[in-house]
Amino acid sequence: MENRKRNIQMKFYVTEEEKRLIDEKMKQLPIKQYGAYFRKMAIDGYILVVDRSDTKAYGPVEEEGFPLAVYIEKIVPFRHLLMGLSEAFADPLTGIGADLMDIDPNDIDGAYYEKCAEHLQDVMRNEQRENETAQQKALEKYSELDTPFYLHSGISKDAFDYIEFYILFLAILCVAIAAPTFAGEYQTGGDSILRTTKYGRKQLAITKILAAFTLFVVTFLVGITVQILILNAAFGTDCLKTSFQMRYSIINLPNINLGQLQIILAAAGLLSVLATVSCTLFLSAKCKDTLIVLLISIVVLLMPLFVYVAMGATWLSTILPSAGIGMQNNFLSQLADFNYLNIGGMSFWTPQIILLSAGIELFVFTFLAIHSYCRHQVA
Repeated sequence: MENRKRNIQMKFYVTEEEKRLIDEKMKQLPIKQYGAYFRKMAIDGYILVVDRSDTKAYGPVEEEGFPLAVYIEKIVPFRHLLMGLSEAFADPLTGIGADLMDIDPNDIDGAYYEKCAEHLQDVMRNEQRENETAQQKALEKYSELDTPFYLHSGISKDAFDYIEFYILFLAILCVAIAAPTFAGEYQTGGDSILRTTKYGRKQLAITKILAAFTLFVVTFLVGITVQILILNAAFGTDCLKTSFQMRYSIINLPNINLGQLQIILAAAGLLSVLATVSCTLFLSAKCKDTLIVLLISIVVLLMPLFVYVAMGATWLSTILPSAGIGMQNNFLSQLADFNYLNIGGMSFWTPQIILLSAGIELFVFTFLAIHSYCRHQVA
């Protein structure tokens, strides 16, 4: 009975292959080190049970004196399965994760996900102290998550950062290509000739914009597809079933797995790129110098990044057409964060604002580009 009380039981699904590999590691463990075993579920999956009493030989794993060689050989193979446990039992005021040795197993059995919800409530209370609406919305969204969370080792968070970085590269490329769409012909004087033709105004503007969008959509889809296929070939596809919470924070809000995350990042990236390109086309229709159009477009593209670094999550960093593109401010970072913006007693999650703003701006800037080209006066 005493040994059972020392066990930490965590309910995470792992695959048959994952179980086999970890079982092989468990056979190599001395009795007085660090142990773990699996209990077969009635459904497809296993419950991981970690015996914290086996750390007696070296002391708590988190302590500085714990042998590095033992940590790498004996603990690392399944250490990631404990991800989120110390976070769920973090200090309500400071948010500092709890030491595994200080966690009472009786508080875990059957109540782990309730503790996660309590931790989210503490985090939202600290970050949105004056906005109860934001706190309530976050808790409601978290209550919709599918549990238990699924975990499969293999892929890292860096793989998704590569996707976001590639989207930023594609955005810069598309902006550079779009800049001379109208302004280039203003400079060469070719626009004066085209305007004298039967379809030289509105129809020509629409055709140019549709051609540009077609080029950018094809370029983006081909590029991002190749990028994702390379990542999946490197890490495998089984790990894409892992819950979003198991690779980021245990209290993250999206109810998705990593495979769905890839699709969402690609779709959000395409929308943001098209919204940014539509802004560039509008500038190209208004300005007569291609270089000026390019410089302004690059500033617009990178502005959300600089604003976010300087001011954090604000309306300015989320409503610009390129709000979902960048580094710290990108769409992935917003999905993994708990930023809510408030106006008139209402609270909105920043990923929702980014998507809505980009969708509206795509149509608005496209219309303004056509209107500006039709009203352009030849000097």
